[in-house]
Amino acid sequence: MTDKRLAEKHSMDIPHVAAVELPLIVKNEDKAIEMIGGKEKIYRVVNALDKPINTSGHSTNDNVLELRLRNDPFHHPIQSLMNTNEKVLLKVSIPKKSIPKDYYKNPSNYTVKQLLEINEAKNNASHKVQPVAIINKTFLFKAMADFQVSTKNNALVQEFNESVLNVQSYQGLKKYFDKHEQFSGILDYKLPEKYLNNDHQLPPPPVFSPIRFPFDYKYQKNPLTTIVKDANSGEVRVVSKKNTQKLYTIIIDFYTENIPNQAAPELLKNYETLLNTNLAVNSLDYNLLECIKWLKSIFDIKPIWLRKQLEDIVPQEMRRVIKQALPYVSYIYKSGPWRFCNVKFGVNPKENRSFWKHQSEYFRIPGLHFNVASSSNPQRIIPNSIEDRNENGALAVSDYLLFTGLKLPRTVTYQVGDILDTDIISLIQSAQEKLGDGFYRDVSDFQDGWINKQTMETIRRIIRYKLSKIVKEEPIESAKVEKIINTDFTENEDAMEVDVLEEDEIKPQGDEDVEEEEEDEENDDMESALDPSVTEENVLSRLNTIDDSSANKLEGLLGFIKQDSLLKE
Repeated sequence: MTDKRLAEKHSMDIPHVAAVELPLIVKNEDKAIEMIGGKEKIYRVVNALDKPINTSGHSTNDNVLELRLRNDPFHHPIQSLMNTNEKVLLKVSIPKKSIPKDYYKNPSNYTVKQLLEINEAKNNASHKVQPVAIINKTFLFKAMADFQVSTKNNALVQEFNESVLNVQSYQGLKKYFDKHEQFSGILDYKLPEKYLNNDHQLPPPPVFSPIRFPFDYKYQKNPLTTIVKDANSGEVRVVSKKNTQKLYTIIIDFYTENIPNQAAPELLKNYETLLNTNLAVNSLDYNLLECIKWLKSIFDIKPIWLRKQLEDIVPQEMRRVIKQALPYVSYIYKSGPWRFCNVKFGVNPKENRSFWKHQSEYFRIPGLHFNVASSSNPQRIIPNSIEDRNENGALAVSDYLLFTGLKLPRTVTYQVGDILDTDIISLIQSAQEKLGDGFYRDVSDFQDGWINKQTMETIRRIIRYKLSKIVKEEPIESAKVEKIINTDFTENEDAMEVDVLEEDEIKPQGDEDVEEEEEDEENDDMESALDPSVTEENVLSRLNTIDDSSANKLEGLLGFIKQDSLLKE
């Protein structure tokens, strides 16, 4: 049978009150009232105008209660928030015979719901509910507590509390400030012993952090890393769980004099193992060995390659292992005119000016997005730097890896001798005919390699201008190209600004840049390039050869940037 009893009606002509929700269990009401400022403070806040409370920082409004958890004038209290959503305060009456015997000793052990269930079981729900008030203001303490400083062992603060905060006479206050007359000046703090980070014995600041509520940064553990602890030193490190293969790539900078003539010892040993092992056809090791052999033949034809071109022409079955195979046959420059080129072991491009064709230029293009679909059926072109072009059709690379000056390529690194732009080809031919041996430098330069400054700078400006127009899908102005070609970049300082100040600037190669498409090459085995013999002295000596004024400025700043290791503390 369904219970059809109707809920009892109650009049809501009842008082409106304010409530305070404390983040603690109240056992002593007087102490709880004192912790939030006392009755007068509560009365003033409850009856204050409902001004907006500063939720992003600490507030000084009159409608804010402050909860102090200890008796200390330098304690940083927790400030309240005010909620104006109305609630009804109910009075629930339960017969005394239904209340458990231990309720009065430990009332916190029971909730209202539990008491009602006990009463219902004993007396068939003979309880009464009556609304007694409407709560129209609720003060809550949900903000974070500010950082705290304990001052009980701070002699100066304790003396301040007794002499200033609890001062009974003017003489006591005067005595305190006469004793600490140094507070009126800062001359004594110019002495090092005064501002050493020892026990400063000063009062703490009124606020440490202006943030009242925590922000969820949603930090999550990297699933590809784990934490390991060194058994000897106890040092904790975060390491990758990926079982990455070390490539042992030999990476050198432009100023390295001893050019590598063979692969790292680890690779030589592994190569002998591959040669003397009966490998299963099409296995990973089999393809690696075949790729090494293929690369050796390729580097005999052209001694310096960009990796993207090699990945483009490598047989399909070897594509997976070309990255692992390259360190067996070549080394890499990380700076200079052959930056991030794969160079055949034993070949030193700084010794022979014929290697100008293989110099690389890199351009950063803001907002560039390569359209892969537009190059799904590329034209195949044999690079100009390959001398025997008639019998090497297998070495033809996709046209989107070469700069043609007509359409957007899919790379931003080009070898000078492989550029197909007609204006640049004409420029180089004209410079060679006009200058003869003057086209070349006597010694290879860090920025321009073997090519004279005027020609090299003009090539960069033309590529930069045309790339900017192609990216924006704007027409290339022949008059602008002609202006760049006819500008002298060697003597006229103002000429260096030609095309640089334009809004469509394409930034040229710099030693600090890391090309995104080649960045993984550097990171894979950069440990090989670390040289423990490199010191500030030989870095400065190298810089002196390029710019002595900058070297002098840097040397003067060394004292400001040196830091002792924290491990020595």
